[in-house]
Amino acid sequence: MITEEAIKNVFEVYAKNKTMTLSTFGDSLWSSRVYFASHGLYIYAVIEKSRNYENILKNNRVSFVIEKGVPDLFIQGEGDVEILGKPDDCEKERALLFQKNIELIPFVKKIRDVLVIRIKPVKIFLSDFRTLFKPRKEIAVSDADLQRGLELDRGEPAWKVYLKATRPFAFTATFISVLAGAGLAREIDPWLLLLTLAGVMLLHAGINALNDLMDYRYGIDDWLVLGASRVLQDKLMTQRRHFTFIAFLIGLGCAVGAVLALLKGMWVLYIGAAGVFLGVFYQVKPLGFKYRALGDFAVFAAFGPLLALGSYFVQTGKLSIVPALAAVPIGLLVIGILHGNNVRDLIEDIQCGYKTVASYLGLKGSSYYYIFLVGAAYLMLPFLVYFDVLPWQTLIAFLSLPVAYKNIRLSLRPDYLQFGMLDLFTAKLHLFFGILVTAGIFIAKLSVA
Repeated sequence: MITEEAIKNVFEVYAKNKTMTLSTFGDSLWSSRVYFASHGLYIYAVIEKSRNYENILKNNRVSFVIEKGVPDLFIQGEGDVEILGKPDDCEKERALLFQKNIELIPFVKKIRDVLVIRIKPVKIFLSDFRTLFKPRKEIAVSDADLQRGLELDRGEPAWKVYLKATRPFAFTATFISVLAGAGLAREIDPWLLLLTLAGVMLLHAGINALNDLMDYRYGIDDWLVLGASRVLQDKLMTQRRHFTFIAFLIGLGCAVGAVLALLKGMWVLYIGAAGVFLGVFYQVKPLGFKYRALGDFAVFAAFGPLLALGSYFVQTGKLSIVPALAAVPIGLLVIGILHGNNVRDLIEDIQCGYKTVASYLGLKGSSYYYIFLVGAAYLMLPFLVYFDVLPWQTLIAFLSLPVAYKNIRLSLRPDYLQFGMLDLFTAKLHLFFGILVTAGIFIAKLSVA
């Protein structure tokens, strides 16, 4: 019988890898690299109806290798394959696959004639050379071992599910604007800055989760959605639990805002309320700015000028046009993140009868619009420096131009716009660009001091 330690070592290999080499044997040997997921010791994968599929129909015994390309900790194995069906009909299995491998979603969207398979290991060869050379361990896997593996696999911890529901990859949109706004103040109170960051991050997390919930309820985001957290589509959370979490996040964020208002004045509440209004009604009907081609404006205002202005006010107790203008380039790239998501979801939005800027422009027009957003962000920088809105040191943001150029090239590929992840790449550009702008602001402060 396989030991618990060996099972945990196999789990470790499963967790550290997203792909495996699958070898099938029919009339001839065929090997290919496939994305996989696991539950217990069972392995799940998606295959096309090609050579692997034809071989499996003739011989359901397969071999597999799971490794990172470095022979330190890896497994080889043999198992029996069962074809479970199309992803549409395999809710639990596709949830496992998509949660682990987001890259699978555009593949399945583009090539719908694919099948989900399950491999039942019958023999595993475990190699662990991380500390010293040890002979490969051969493990025969019984039905009792498979059951024991299921019992030991407790799945994803609850805190990770809650974190995933907030879509944390988008938090940079909040973080950068708050830092930039505070950096423009003559003096910075670090405790007020931390409190501001805590409040707006909580609100941003709650609004992200709310937007996912509304898209799910409106029937826009089905199981093939790429931009959402997928906690609802993959049944990691119930709608009720999700809503309770949203209320907790937004309520706590508002409480932090109230504390800041008591400390610095009512304008904190006014600016915060405007941002929350734009965030909530970005997707919530009857306003639903997203569905009326007003989403770009709402996101730009909320995550650009308003955030920077609010952060600046918390530090200084004064209103100024300077932080609002300084955040314009950052806000333009936030629109770029949103636009990348909307172009990818273009067909689904049109089918649901909703209008976004992308749906009006079409694929070709959307490419030019994306180029405008990215180009305008960079062109605004010297303009703002010339008029003393930003210090000249912020021009170091031009170091991010190679990343912007790469994204622009991707935006000119219609196939990538429909099936790629331009929003994630734009989020990385926004982070790089924003860090450099913010660094320039703080470098200027230090040079004056």
